[in-house]
Amino acid sequence: MGFKETTLNFGKRFKLDSHHAIERFGVFVGIFAVAGVVVIGGAGVSALQQDSDSLERTALYTRQYTTSKTSLKGQVDGIYGNERRDRVFVMMHFPATARISYNAADYRAFLMGSDNNLHNEVVSTAGVKGSFYVYGSTGYIGVLLEAGAPFDSQVLNLTIRANTELAHDEHQRAPANVDELADDTSFRRYDQWRIFINPGASGVSTIPALAATRIDPARTFYDVVLSAEEQQVRGKLDQKLLEMRSNLAQIQAYGSDLATTKVDGLFLHSPAAPTAIAGDRVTGVTAAEAKDGTATLTLMTGHVVPGGFDLAWRRRTVFAGYLDSLVPPGQSYVEFLGKKRSEGTGDTTRQISDLRWTLSDGSDLKRDHRSSDVTLRPLTTVMNNLSQAYQDYAKSKTTYQSELLLDLLRLEVKLRDVRSNTSIRDDASFLASLY
Repeated sequence: MGFKETTLNFGKRFKLDSHHAIERFGVFVGIFAVAGVVVIGGAGVSALQQDSDSLERTALYTRQYTTSKTSLKGQVDGIYGNERRDRVFVMMHFPATARISYNAADYRAFLMGSDNNLHNEVVSTAGVKGSFYVYGSTGYIGVLLEAGAPFDSQVLNLTIRANTELAHDEHQRAPANVDELADDTSFRRYDQWRIFINPGASGVSTIPALAATRIDPARTFYDVVLSAEEQQVRGKLDQKLLEMRSNLAQIQAYGSDLATTKVDGLFLHSPAAPTAIAGDRVTGVTAAEAKDGTATLTLMTGHVVPGGFDLAWRRRTVFAGYLDSLVPPGQSYVEFLGKKRSEGTGDTTRQISDLRWTLSDGSDLKRDHRSSDVTLRPLTTVMNNLSQAYQDYAKSKTTYQSELLLDLLRLEVKLRDVRSNTSIRDDASFLASLY
């Protein structure tokens, strides 16, 4: 039997000839399906093993959520704990414009354990209690979980239910598979959302607020939310001080040029600095210049720009507060900040534009000589350089005193709002442990 005949017989036997195209297609589909199961199955086992290996480290498994009935979207900021790991706090937030209840009594929560396949199981940590915090109208909410012993390393399924729906879309209907993980029909009946956390993981961040015997809601809000924002503002303040130091160095250098730049014996007298910036100094060093990495740059000034503040911001924090040292006796901080806003931006620019640039012969460089006079161009250049340096410094100072320092005070105002308006639910019926 020749090679060609042998090949044809093989093809007929395994239905690879032209008369069995459909059968052949089925065979190939079956082969690829089996191969796919092997590949996917292997990937699944690998994922489970990887999850098992990372269980000790991963604290948060859910970053975003959507409420089941009102479809409000929110984010989980993080999970935070104390040193002993018997107390954890989960911070979440909706957009500030979201229509949610600000009353903690309108919420409750349910806690379940979860295995690697996301099947519900018993919470292994005994005696877990919970509290709920609504931080006024900020959109931030938090759940505090406490136990009599450190939390076990276990994925927990935390479901929060809003009993009051302030937002409703009559065209929005919950999907049929709204809770694929547990086939929980309560997600159709109530406005709920679910997150997965591991309070016993090493990845839980520690915050000072949870070390106190009694939790201060304002401190948790500061530690989780405002502290990071404060550091950003402080970084901008340091950068602006460095910029102002450079501006002052330019003013000094260009001021020196007035005495050394001459045209046919003529030179410019140094004009008096504008009142708004006269005598200003920036002392101290940057973090990069300091041996211990601590920045100490400080503005020394006798003049505060309109709408600005003279604030020794390095000595305190937003949590400790600045407003008490700024607000005059008998005036509320609302009135104080309102008056600051009404002060306007000042007239520093006009002061710089009105500077007299007197030449050594008594004439005025701007008024008595044409700007197109090329013979006096070196003097005109020095004048323009110094004038621009004054403008740059005045702009930087205004940003520093009336914008960036105000940003710090805005953070304190937000913290005061949280102190006054946080709602708490800490009764025994808030948290129910299921399974």
